[in-house]
Amino acid sequence: MEGEEMLLVNDISKSFGGIQAVKDVNLEVKKGEIVGLIGPNGAGKTTLFNMISLFLSSSKGGVQFLGENISRETPERVVEKGLLRTFQTPVGFPKLTVLENLMVVPKQKGEGIFSTFLKRKSIVQHERENYYKVCALLEQFNLFQKRNELAENLSAAELKLLELCRQLMANPKIMLLDEPASGVNPVMLDKMVEHILRLREEGMTFLVIDHNLGFIYRICDRIYCLANGELIASGTPEEISNNERVKSVYLGVNENESA
Repeated sequence: MEGEEMLLVNDISKSFGGIQAVKDVNLEVKKGEIVGLIGPNGAGKTTLFNMISLFLSSSKGGVQFLGENISRETPERVVEKGLLRTFQTPVGFPKLTVLENLMVVPKQKGEGIFSTFLKRKSIVQHERENYYKVCALLEQFNLFQKRNELAENLSAAELKLLELCRQLMANPKIMLLDEPASGVNPVMLDKMVEHILRLREEGMTFLVIDHNLGFIYRICDRIYCLANGELIASGTPEEISNNERVKSVYLGVNENESA
């Protein structure tokens, strides 16, 4: 049901030696929302993302996904549950084609030790279904004409779209996007906005980090702002854009400075 709580972060903290990277952060993402996470460099955004996706353990606090505490799960297990993330620098297989990069994602029949006992027809059928799904995704993201290109030949924007497609092949319930607008030209950025909003209309939920505030304001329902590892503001794009503390720490505007 849209509006139900999907992701809940409770008083989460992370210290590296004597340095407090994230301190007592609380946030929530409801089903069908696009929630933004902003802040200056070193604010703790990526550290928080890494804890939510279980790539990094927290020093304190925890994460709930679909009502279940996942704080002690492995990254692989939370992916299986439907929580997936992208990275600032897209990962993948540069020497494989665009098509092959997506075909290697799903767990297919015939891959495991028990595949000996499966009928060949069943394996072929499953592979065919994955192929059709890949082609449909590439069409949706305007990458079908590049399907036989090596991934290393794609532009930065195309690699971002390929990364998005790769995560969608794993049937996520929520996607954590790390700097999806970084390195993307204005024309392709408009396309990225269209794709994300379309996916939201289809039922996808997002938590998004980005330094491009224009992009964040265009796509997000709500936004959280971090500074020095602490949550300093949350609200709608309009509320965040008018928040004096956000202007002070994120945009470099003095709170006492008259307009």
